[in-house]
Amino acid sequence: MRYSGFILLAAFFAASSAARAQGLPALPHIVPHVCPLECCRLGDWTTSFSPLVIYAEPGVKDRIVDTIPQRTAFDAESSVVVIRQYGVAVVDKPIDPTLGLNDIPLPQPGDTVYLARYEGEDFFLAYLHGKETEVPAFWGRGGPGMGRPKGTPSYGRVLRDQIEEWWVLVRRVGATPGWANMTGVGSVHGMDACGE
Repeated sequence: MRYSGFILLAAFFAASSAARAQGLPALPHIVPHVCPLECCRLGDWTTSFSPLVIYAEPGVKDRIVDTIPQRTAFDAESSVVVIRQYGVAVVDKPIDPTLGLNDIPLPQPGDTVYLARYEGEDFFLAYLHGKETEVPAFWGRGGPGMGRPKGTPSYGRVLRDQIEEWWVLVRRVGATPGWANMTGVGSVHGMDACGE
């Protein structure tokens, strides 16, 4: 048992060292002023069928400062994304240039790409050769991003998905302001201008 714990600890430090060597920000990494919804709308939100737990800091669940009850209005002021784990993707062959953005070079065969967060429209904020960039989902069907139809060409593969959380700074009258982890929350109205 001690031996397997040592191996896990060694693997964690090796992964951390590899991330630092690639110029990646330390984890967890907070990206400010980001909303992962395509039609994100901050402002007046309302809880529906479930209460919403509010924490003192984004990404830290050890201190609850409030719980917003069901069917209660509150103000969503700003949001951040907390990156818990970088994804890892490898390029196996030249990527079709029509997948990329005109002004951003595409990764080349043999490159390892560290995926930080999903940007939408099948693009990712990523790190390549120690620099922040945007990359398209070059790995065909499956993997993170949008669903892709059968027959979508693959130019590489994802070895590990990224893990990210969406946190929102909230306020309501008479309560302590704080942060709600909105990752996977479906019991709030007002946040998606496209879907409501």
